[in-house]
Amino acid sequence: MSKSIYLVHSDKYKEWIFDETHPTQGRRFSNARDLLLKEASKDGIEVIELPPRPATREELLRVHTSSYTDEVLKEGLSSQWDGQRMDLAELSSLFVGGTLVALDALLAGKTKLVIHFPGAKHHAQADHSSGFCIFNDFAIAADIASKDYGLNVAILDIDGHHGDGVENLTADNPRVITFSIHQFGIFPGTGNESKTGYFYNYPLEDGAGDIELLERADAFIGTLGARERIWSWVPDVLFITCGADGHREDPLTGLNYSVEGYVAAARKVRERFNDIPILMGGAGGYLPDTRTPEIWSKVGLALKS
Repeated sequence: MSKSIYLVHSDKYKEWIFDETHPTQGRRFSNARDLLLKEASKDGIEVIELPPRPATREELLRVHTSSYTDEVLKEGLSSQWDGQRMDLAELSSLFVGGTLVALDALLAGKTKLVIHFPGAKHHAQADHSSGFCIFNDFAIAADIASKDYGLNVAILDIDGHHGDGVENLTADNPRVITFSIHQFGIFPGTGNESKTGYFYNYPLEDGAGDIELLERADAFIGTLGARERIWSWVPDVLFITCGADGHREDPLTGLNYSVEGYVAAARKVRERFNDIPILMGGAGGYLPDTRTPEIWSKVGLALKS
């Protein structure tokens, strides 16, 4: 198995622009990629880049309805943008395919870490778009890993917003467990505290910072440890939804995380699950030229085994 980091990326990703004033700007993906390559080179870490591919219709239909899939791909329509945007529809499919290319690299045993910055579109629902998310790539990847390969998938979501779409689309799958650490009371308005079954939610109050983030990271680690002891449920692969919008400077949450806090949480997880393959997706983060790419790149390096 390679000690290198694998990165799925395309220059097309920078074209993910709903409009010039929208919080989501595709250049954050390219900025993160450039920072990752720069910092990895300083540390003597090889980064192997893989190109994405469009998702197939059959892959999208694993979690999305036929009518919704056609609405996006054939008509270029979504509640997240104005008018008909076939360019964004095609990118939405490419984002899913990129995550599945990343999953393939993990399943083939090529590496223990694959990063896909546009991945983890965690708000997308079965029949509609939500929260700037069109297709739910992590739910699709978890469905494939669990049902086609018989793997247990743990999904840790540290985005500032509750990962409602992933939770909803995997709730009936006993091989998938979701953990969401998020701010209470903001969009999407779900994610009340829950620590039972196959989804765990750890809502935080406005102003919560690194201490609370690290406490919840410990809770995630402890919960999986308890499941290993009590129910013999051991994760085979870990997905991390690394939303950077919990940073104290981000405009879309009231959380108070620092860059160092994000990195410390990532290191905790990697130290505990050193031998488990990890797929990291970027999810939210709305400082495209500063903190978002900085957090994504530094967390990616911290997750290297």
